[in-house]
Amino acid sequence: MDYIIRNTIAIGLPALMLFIAIGATGKTGDAAVFSGLVKVGGSFGMLIGLGVLVFVGFVANYFSYFVVDSLLVRFYQKRRELEQPEQLVTEIDKLPITNDLKIKLKWAVLHSNNQIISLNHVILKWFMLAAIVNALLSITGYLGEFNLFFELSSHFKLQYLLAGLPIFIFFALVRSKKIWLLVSAFCIILNLSEIVPWYFPGPAFAGETPGQELRILHSNVLTSNRRYSDAISLVKREEPDIAVFVEVSTSWAKELSVLSEIFPYSWQQQESEKFGSAIYSKLPLENTSVKAFSKQRKSLFADVKFQGKVISLILVHPTVPVKQQSFIDRNQQLAAIGEYAAQVKNPLVVVGDFNTTMWSPFYKNMVKTGNLRNARSGFGILPTWPTFLPLAYIPIDHFLVTKEIGVLKIRTGRNVGSDHLPLITDLVI
Repeated sequence: MDYIIRNTIAIGLPALMLFIAIGATGKTGDAAVFSGLVKVGGSFGMLIGLGVLVFVGFVANYFSYFVVDSLLVRFYQKRRELEQPEQLVTEIDKLPITNDLKIKLKWAVLHSNNQIISLNHVILKWFMLAAIVNALLSITGYLGEFNLFFELSSHFKLQYLLAGLPIFIFFALVRSKKIWLLVSAFCIILNLSEIVPWYFPGPAFAGETPGQELRILHSNVLTSNRRYSDAISLVKREEPDIAVFVEVSTSWAKELSVLSEIFPYSWQQQESEKFGSAIYSKLPLENTSVKAFSKQRKSLFADVKFQGKVISLILVHPTVPVKQQSFIDRNQQLAAIGEYAAQVKNPLVVVGDFNTTMWSPFYKNMVKTGNLRNARSGFGILPTWPTFLPLAYIPIDHFLVTKEIGVLKIRTGRNVGSDHLPLITDLVI
């Protein structure tokens, strides 16, 4: 029976993943299987998708051993407190389970009074469980298109990498557990493949490209934040050509109005008392408008004259995906931003708090559709949120640019009391 349960879990979980992926493609037959494997593999393709399913089955198989055996052992240890061990041994002999599991159960029953669980055994079990959880979370992010919680798990690649390192070291020292060493190594490689490329210059990197720099500062100031002077002093210190803000409450709008002394041009809109957006610029703003990419969280659009050229700027702040409906709305906004960006003829900068990281499938679809590049390329992942929980830092604020725009530098600014760090970039056409 335990053999059947274990194999059902080991085969059923990857089969369920493939079934969900096939259902999402809307295709049938062989084409559905191939398309499903591509979905599972994400940006890595069909072969990696097949490898992911095999790996999930592998992890699920060991997880089933861990759960089934532990539950049964615990069950008989409890019964040992009330029943005679000889009676329980006779019962175990009649169970439709494997001989290996029978031996484990008999040992638990006959030695439960004197059993002392070694610290090493406990530590080993916890590291095995940590390896399983880390592996599953590292994989489920690639299925983010199907579920809110799967998509949520895609954002913490750095955390999975950092968690995987001590797990790998532990199993490297415990040489008898080579299987778990391979599992932890797989997690490290998988997450490294998503993080390391951001530290190598990509197409959005301009290097020493000559030309006048255009500095833009972005800050989600947080509606409940009252450190107005810190945000304003940061702007004065960084001296950007353009400063953009989201989560601008009516009180923040009033306090930020002092920036008009530095920035003669501005464009802002207030959706509610708590939420608004604002653009302050030293350069002329033209064709200003409000873009409704969904029913919630409107975006600001403006054309900026720079070096005799016109650059289009979109300030966005999609919905926080905390519930299913807001998850759907956020995804619709990202898709609409990508579609709109593809139609803009001018060099384009899309900036804001996107409430998603570069590892989300919805982000990837947006930048692909809009022919956009993240200004982070070559400068690292630059986490910006949440400042109140540094161990959970993830990059959800972005500068996205089209190919005509080069990036000289991008960095985070100092904490101004918000749950987001400001993001500052120097661009060149």
